[in-house]
Amino acid sequence: MSLTNIGLVEHAKMALKDKWGYVWGTYGNVLTETLFKQKLNQYPEGVGNFEAFIRLHWLNRRTADCVGLIKSFLWWQGDNPSYNAKTDVSADSMYTIAKEKGPISIMPEIPGLCLWKKGHIGIYIGNGQVIEARGTKYGVIQSPLTGSGSAGWTHWLKCPFVEYVEVKKYMSWKEILGKVASNPAQWEKAIETAKKAAKADGNLGDLEILQFLPELIEKIYNK
Repeated sequence: MSLTNIGLVEHAKMALKDKWGYVWGTYGNVLTETLFKQKLNQYPEGVGNFEAFIRLHWLNRRTADCVGLIKSFLWWQGDNPSYNAKTDVSADSMYTIAKEKGPISIMPEIPGLCLWKKGHIGIYIGNGQVIEARGTKYGVIQSPLTGSGSAGWTHWLKCPFVEYVEVKKYMSWKEILGKVASNPAQWEKAIETAKKAAKADGNLGDLEILQFLPELIEKIYNK
């Protein structure tokens, strides 16, 4: 299955919704007691210094560190991630090997880009918002790209292990109305198309169909 920027954004939103925690060296698995002890031995300071907090907040929940959140997407198999040495890189290494990257001041508006500053990486989800595994006492959070509450990103990059595809802009009913209102012929065509689509699913009369017209036209325009 192709790994795309759209999929990366959806995965990050899933981690945010499920309130993943943060433990250094993890990448999306449930933090069992066995896994926790492994990380305590592996990182006596980075994990050991927060042992009490982690036990209280993150034990028996999914956890990831900053780059681990991205790797959890790359390694996801079924219901859990499965380690893959080929794409096991640090946040700084991911920036180094990325072919397309630049300073935050010239960042393109592409959901699924990665945001980077030395030692930390996050996922841009669009509209000036980022999902990141910020730290042990934060877990996975949503934060602004810039300004108050931002992590202070310095650069953007395209994740070197992800395919970047165009994200189709979804038109709202109000946007569609504004587009067709100035063109009577297009408006009449839209109504007729919507009515035909509604009648295909049942024997609704014209007046009954009109109550569903906004939803029908919105779906037709956003196919």
